[in-house]
Amino acid sequence: MRKLTRISVILLAFVLLLSACASAQDRALNLSILAALTTLNPLDSNNLQDTMFLQQMNDGLFHVNEVTREVEPRLAESWEVSEDGMSITFKIRSGAKFHNGDTVKASDAVYSFEFAMNSPRIKTYYSAIESVEAPDDSTFIVHLKAPNATFFSTLSNHNYVVSQREMEEQGEAFGTKMHAGSAGPYKLTRLDGLDSYWEVEAFEDYWDGPPAIKKVTYKPITQSSAGLIAFESGELDWYIAPIANWAALEANRNINSELVTANHQTYVILNHNNAELQDDNLRKAIAYAIDKDACNIIAYDGYAEIADYMYNPNLNIAAPTHDVVYSYNPELAKEYLAKSSMPNGGKLSGAIQCSAGGYFERLAVVIQQNLADIGLHIEVTPMQSATNMDIMRANNHFMGVSGGTCTGDYDGIRIWYHSESAGTSFAKLNTGGKFDYKWIDEMLEAGAANSDVEEREKIYAELDAYVMEGAVYLPIFHRPQPYVWSKDLNIPVNYPNYPRVYEWSWK
Repeated sequence: MRKLTRISVILLAFVLLLSACASAQDRALNLSILAALTTLNPLDSNNLQDTMFLQQMNDGLFHVNEVTREVEPRLAESWEVSEDGMSITFKIRSGAKFHNGDTVKASDAVYSFEFAMNSPRIKTYYSAIESVEAPDDSTFIVHLKAPNATFFSTLSNHNYVVSQREMEEQGEAFGTKMHAGSAGPYKLTRLDGLDSYWEVEAFEDYWDGPPAIKKVTYKPITQSSAGLIAFESGELDWYIAPIANWAALEANRNINSELVTANHQTYVILNHNNAELQDDNLRKAIAYAIDKDACNIIAYDGYAEIADYMYNPNLNIAAPTHDVVYSYNPELAKEYLAKSSMPNGGKLSGAIQCSAGGYFERLAVVIQQNLADIGLHIEVTPMQSATNMDIMRANNHFMGVSGGTCTGDYDGIRIWYHSESAGTSFAKLNTGGKFDYKWIDEMLEAGAANSDVEEREKIYAELDAYVMEGAVYLPIFHRPQPYVWSKDLNIPVNYPNYPRVYEWSWK
């Protein structure tokens, strides 16, 4: 009798332990991003904040791991590159499902790729593709315009597959309201507006098994200081903290923290089509007037890495170095100003435009003072993030401060340089006659087609020096990611740019 009682106690303890583990994973994970969503359509956004959320809901055919740089299979279980390098044949994973219950088919991949190839916001990533086809439900073939060594890295964050049925049923409304057309580890279960609050829950039929954490809530918090307060009060479980608080956060033993270098570029844009900025000497005066170290200190407490180039050579394959670098030199800036259309300085007709509330605004104020130091005066205009980007994409800005995530390969710079990026880039190289945009496109394609990394670097060095000589893109720094998270949250890897909540669990 005593033996049975002992066994019963052990069994009861085991059941209670399992129950405690289950209830722990059922606890909601509370997160935020720094801006309202612009869309729920992953095939129509290259916005950093959108992507941080959309990657939890959506899977592509593959993904390039940000840390290992290995190509990982997702909705495609395998692929094969043809001998001539002109096509890639993907095998769609058996049993993969969309959140609406439909099986993922190759025809969905065709529909998604063709939609993306015509999407003004991301079609540049697809510029290497000639056509796509689906000979059967499990076979998806990409036909390339030329052999391409950068296909996987360039499309890593933009090869999502979405349900054709769901997109066609919702029509133009797709991306603005609830949908079940994604195939990622989490499905959308609540949406209180793109700018308010949304929830996702574990997709139990996910091809790789359901996530450990069963529910995740999101809300936009545009002020980083407000987000930190929310984290410290327990309202958020993970956060990208303000760098100004990093020393105190790192020393706080009640939380976890890690500073990770992001593969990200913060830069200034000079609209060479606009008013005074058509003047080459004036743009170079501005370029040499910017004190990048001061920008780093004010915006990132000195923790960022000063940038000489738009793509960090230490973090991106084939990213070149060259001699066209704009370092802080106020005397040289004044010499260029004296040769410009504003030799005596004065008030510029436009403003420094930026998203409000974050480090971009602080950065803009530093640059405003830098320009005042050489005799140029300009206003700073902070605005809501989506509005700011729409104005700059429409080429209706004068000067701006922004940032962008790099792909891991220099070819990703096509989203800023290629003529097909005119709908999304903030400095249009195919307008105004200042740049030979056809040559730029040709150099990008030549680099992508070459499998020799050293030869690619030579091609890209010539290209990048040419664009940088035009002084329309001014790299400032590569920012770090100051991650903080709850002690009872297990995160195996904090990736440089995009979190993968699927890998997380409660302790």
